[in-house]
Amino acid sequence: MLSTGETDKTHALLKLGEIVKAAECTNAFGSPLKRVSTFRELAEEYIAYAEANKAISTIQRDKRRLGKLFAAFDSNRLTDITQRKVELYMQEREKEVKPATVNRDLALLKHMLNKAVDWEYLKSNPIKRVKFLKEPPGRTRYLNDAERERLLDACKHSDSDMLYPVVLTALLTGMRRGELQELTWDDVNFPEARITVRRSKNNETRHIPIHRDLLGVLAELRNRYPYAQYVFCKPDGKPYGNWRRAFETACRQAGVANFRFHDLRHTFGSYLGMKGYNAYTIMHLMGHKTIAMSARYTHISEEQLRAAVDGIGAKVVQSPQAQTW
Repeated sequence: MLSTGETDKTHALLKLGEIVKAAECTNAFGSPLKRVSTFRELAEEYIAYAEANKAISTIQRDKRRLGKLFAAFDSNRLTDITQRKVELYMQEREKEVKPATVNRDLALLKHMLNKAVDWEYLKSNPIKRVKFLKEPPGRTRYLNDAERERLLDACKHSDSDMLYPVVLTALLTGMRRGELQELTWDDVNFPEARITVRRSKNNETRHIPIHRDLLGVLAELRNRYPYAQYVFCKPDGKPYGNWRRAFETACRQAGVANFRFHDLRHTFGSYLGMKGYNAYTIMHLMGHKTIAMSARYTHISEEQLRAAVDGIGAKVVQSPQAQTW
């Protein structure tokens, strides 16, 4: 029996529909595609993504923040996460922590939902219009000249013979604590006087020139522990680990108050800004992701402000107009 053209057309359309449906459920390799629908399922995929694309310290922070997000959104389907729900979460969270902490939670959640869009689990990010909370100015504590000299002297006389090289490297490179802890001799190029930070906070590689004074300190360190893999190590060659106590002791002995190890990085950035280097140079050396992060270091010291006023004063006093006042 011959089929009519209409019947053949209908059959073909039905078959095409089956093929399209099957294609939507498989990836490019023909394997079944996992359909993520809940926040917890998305979190599991996001952590796998983060482990392949982010620094270890960042992954650890993400996991800690996920604990709070789980408490609020764990049982939610992705389509149930709305702008209003997130704003209510932020209001409650702000009762417990500072605005900056709430903003970091929001930044993580926004990025997760952006990835859900990229991975085609959502058509659009439902919280893209949620605004970050206003934060007070960030802390930028840096050493003045006298404090720097006293601190470095205290580090030289520390019970830990590794503290001075660590602190000097932080001051002359602006490297983060984790970057210093993970620095190996393979990352130090003596002939070209350059340090390579291979796995930064942003999971991007950057290169930092080594100052000649630091180069000598690192060369001495290399000769002292020729068998070590890590630049800052224990006598047995294992990573130095956490130097917090030794650093806090040195700060007390030097009379340097309200100062954390991370402030050595702020000191490096502040010195660059006070020397007149632009935000782009600071961004490159410090490994910032945006120019706005580097702009905070273009502040001017009290000495510079006074010198500027004195310079203008000298010009005004010596000008012909000033003599007629």
